[in-house]
This record gives sequence, C-alpha cells and structure tokens, in this order.
Amino acid sequence: MVREHIERERPLLVLLDEAHSRVPMLRQELRAAPCDMLDSLAAAGTGEPADDEVVEVQLPFLDWLPDAHRSRAARFLEDSDAALSRTPVALLPPLMTEETYEGLPPSPRFARRLLPNALTAGRLAAAVEHLFVAGPRPCAAAGCESGAGR
Repeated sequence: MVREHIERERPLLVLLDEAHSRVPMLRQELRAAPCDMLDSLAAAGTGEPADDEVVEVQLPFLDWLPDAHRSRAARFLEDSDAALSRTPVALLPPLMTEETYEGLPPSPRFARRLLPNALTAGRLAAAVEHLFVAGPRPCAAAGCESGAGR
C-alpha cells in the first residue's frame, strides 16, 4: 500500500522521530522480527540473547523508501534538529512539516510530531488533509467565516 502511494504520488505523510532509532527488545520479540533484521544482528555478532535479556536493535532508516525520498527525509531531520535547537519548547508547534518548494514531489511529505499528546487522530487526519489539498482551504477556526478577522 505504501509503495502504491509513492508510485501514484498519492498523499503519504511520514512522521519521523530520529534517524538512528535504537529499540529495546526481548528475545521473544526478536524472534518475530523480519529475517533481514535477524541476519544483520547475526552479522554484527549480537549472538542469541537469553529469554529475559533485553537487547537494543538498530532499526534501518526508512529502508522501505526509495533513496531520493530517504535522502530528503534525512535532510529534513537535520534541518528540523537545527531549528529545534534554536526554539524554546513553549514555542514549538505540535507538528513540524517539511517545507515545499518547486520540483518537490507532492508525496511523500515528512513531518515530526513534537508534542504527541496534542495530536489526536482527528487532528492528525485534518493536518494530512490540509497538507495535501491544493487550492483554497476552508478556515477551520471557530468563528472564522468569510470576511471575519480581516
């Protein structure tokens, strides 16, 4: 389904956290991991953990995305890290989105959830709709009607 969205340039918003995520896992969780992840762990010499042992697994960075999109995502993370280092937490928006520019494919778009609790499923769905709709957008603010607030 993701591949279809990318190939047909259908709306796809990818929420990013970190480029080099390490995830703690128990052995029984590790057994359910994809084979290529298990192969890479074996090649790294991780060995077989005990049943109750917690291991940290390095997740591949967006390996399901084509290289050009993955590079864009990495640049977005670097740029957003720089912006976040200059902005007080109290002034951060709940969602930081990739800037659009001429020649940028309409999909996928990249974003970072900065304040996860502020983004309910409904608010996130509205943000996706807003990011991918072309042309004039209706005002979603309470009391905002045509001509109001001008």
